[in-house]
Amino acid sequence: MSISVWPVIVLAVALSACSLNRGGGDAALVGDDSRQGLFTLVPKSEKPLAKARLHFKNEDYGLAEKYYRQAVEENPNLTEAWMGLAASYDRLRRFDHAARAYKVVIKQTGYTAAVHNNLGYHHYLQGDVTKARKHFNAALVKDPGNPYVLNNLEMLEQPSA
Repeated sequence: MSISVWPVIVLAVALSACSLNRGGGDAALVGDDSRQGLFTLVPKSEKPLAKARLHFKNEDYGLAEKYYRQAVEENPNLTEAWMGLAASYDRLRRFDHAARAYKVVIKQTGYTAAVHNNLGYHHYLQGDVTKARKHFNAALVKDPGNPYVLNNLEMLEQPSA
């Protein structure tokens, strides 16, 4: 294959990938790191979840909440979306909504280490250090050495700013 054909192949691949995002195809391009301009091809059914993850990662909790909510409306059994929705509500300080979302997660999975960790942070954000510590310690029992839990426990020891 000659070198002059490569630009045509690259352009054809790029255009075919972009066309998946139009007209109700079954996949879409979703950015996974807006700072680097990288994109990932995901099934259309997972598009809200992928967008929610991206917005949460970028600390845009309002849009993360929107897309996590859309994901749970489309698939109420999607535990990851419920957990993300609860965490987004926590970051938005909508603790009553977060508590309802955590109830769904607990019903679906029980009290996993991740659930305890998130509930600990939920209580921490509300200023209830005692409940936060209880959940972080329960998470640590279920997953000893978990760096997120250890970090959260260490955070409790820091003096308030």
